[in-house]
Amino acid sequence: MGESMERLYNAAASMGVSVVERYLPGQQRGRYIHVKRRIILNARLQGRQKAHTLGHELGHAHHGHEHDDCPGSVIGIRQERKADEFAAQLLINTYDYEVTERMYGPHVPTLAIQLGVTAPMIYAWQSMQRRHLQERSQQWPGRRF
Repeated sequence: MGESMERLYNAAASMGVSVVERYLPGQQRGRYIHVKRRIILNARLQGRQKAHTLGHELGHAHHGHEHDDCPGSVIGIRQERKADEFAAQLLINTYDYEVTERMYGPHVPTLAIQLGVTAPMIYAWQSMQRRHLQERSQQWPGRRF
């Protein structure tokens, strides 16, 4: 088990969430069942996709999300964003990201490969960083960050 997966399984244990692997139908990669505090990962997943999915489902657990039966709803979209951002915080180290971006440039697929995550994790991390930067600049007008 890689370092990222070990970190994710430890996070699950500390949150009181069990993780099981099962073959899920269709394109389903994972699911969080709030009433059981259980994450089900598709047993077909490997590597970066498995880490992304586990981190994402841990985000749902962290935020106490119930399953949304309307995936395109505003609430559903917001829950998915929050889950991805939680996963990005678990999987991407700020220093590693900055060094990697200096070395390889801003190309998202390259950053994802170099950091051992998926491209959607990079997008979630970047979005979160931009929002934090905007919040700081509003708190400290006239100061450059």
